[in-house]
Amino acid sequence: MIFDSIENRKNYKELALIYEALEYLSRLAPGELPAPDTVLIPEVLFCNPVTLTSKPEADCVFEAHRKYMDLHYIVEGSEVIATADPLSLRTTVPYSDEKDILFLEGEKDGQYTLKPGQFMVCWPGDAHKVAMMDGKPGDIRKVVFKIRNRSAG
Repeated sequence: MIFDSIENRKNYKELALIYEALEYLSRLAPGELPAPDTVLIPEVLFCNPVTLTSKPEADCVFEAHRKYMDLHYIVEGSEVIATADPLSLRTTVPYSDEKDILFLEGEKDGQYTLKPGQFMVCWPGDAHKVAMMDGKPGDIRKVVFKIRNRSAG
């Protein structure tokens, strides 16, 4: 898992796909979201805008992926994302190969509050619980990148 600011994107040059996503985000105008289904590299690197209202942690669930990493980038609002080792959680919805997702429940290992200009990268080994509120429900505008996990084949 990585939690950082887009201002530090040059630190990720060695992680080419993450760096490419961050460079793309840095070229967006302040407050701008990409068009839906923006593809930088077909089947490898793509993103979507997401607009949501955060909610209490009890109303959120862990998710994990196998084929793609997630990069969450906050454009507006404040979002809390919890993380955990998926091996320490209980599966509530089995893995869907078609949707590349499984849902889990259990205790978090940590949590991070993301504000505009900050991002989090979640590898397949990082179960993550998104859309959690920072004190009270709030509107969030963000970009979610899917980055192909090279070890997934």
